[in-house]
Parts: sequence; structure tokens; C-alpha cells
Amino acid sequence: MICACILGIMDKRVERLLRRGEGQEHEVVSLTDIKDFKLIFWLIALICIAYYVAIFPFVALGKVFFERKYSFEPSNANTVNSLVYSISAVASPIFGYLVDRTGKNVSWVFTSILVTIIAHGLLAFTYMNPYVCMILMGIAYSMLASSLWPLIALVTPEYQLGTAYGM
Repeated sequence: MICACILGIMDKRVERLLRRGEGQEHEVVSLTDIKDFKLIFWLIALICIAYYVAIFPFVALGKVFFERKYSFEPSNANTVNSLVYSISAVASPIFGYLVDRTGKNVSWVFTSILVTIIAHGLLAFTYMNPYVCMILMGIAYSMLASSLWPLIALVTPEYQLGTAYGM
């Protein structure tokens, strides 16, 4: 809450100092704007939905999967299952920096999807160490988030960004 208040004060100050929006006609934001979103936005949204549908249910059911397939104790199953988020917490800022430096968001998205498919395939069809597979999945997850979400800002007008991210 404190950080949000500080951010609000800083944003107000930047608007005043940079005179953002002065002399410009303000666009009226409406929920009906979604009909004007470009096809590329809807493709990004579809990738986002499809990817998260592959990750979130797996993590939700992962503990049971690791207990049954690898005969892990519940505590070990929880540990390996949580690696996706633990790795992502560390790797996301790194991938964010790399994506910003290279500017090849679509290539990063493609690579992350490919790595996720490989990680899921290894878990499903082999008995490879699940720690390795989940680390791969965590890396892919952070790579996707760092490259996919900024694409929305690149293909959507600024006045529609809130609506786009909401969708």
C-alpha cells in the first residue's frame, strides 16, 4: 500500500514535470474498445491462455503426480512442485533484462513454449530426474512472462492498455 501511494505521487509529479497529455485530445476509454483490438492482440491473449492452462493445473496437481510416479514423500513432492515458482522468482528479472536488450520478444515466447513442451514431455514419458524438468519449466515460465506480457504494450494504444491487460 505504501509503495502504491509513493508510485502514485511519483506518477503525478512526472505528469506535471513532463507535461504529459497537454495539448492532446484525450481518448475516451470504453469497454467496447475490445472490438477494435488488432488480431495480433488476440493471438497474444490466446498464447497466454493456452500457456497458463498448461502450467497452472499441472502445478496444482503436481504434488500427487510426483508422489505417484516418483514415489516421493509429500514434503519432497511439494519441494519439486514449487520449483516452477522458485526458479521464476529468480529468473524473471534476468530474462526481463535479456528480452529488453535483445528486443526479440516473439523469439523468446517461441523458445519458452518449446522448452515447456520439452519439460512436460520429459515428465510424462521418461523417468528423468523431476528436479531437472521442473527447473526447465521454471526457466521457461519466467522466459514467457518476461517476453509475452510486454508484447501487449507494443501492439495496443496507450489509452487502451488497462482494458487490454484486463482482457
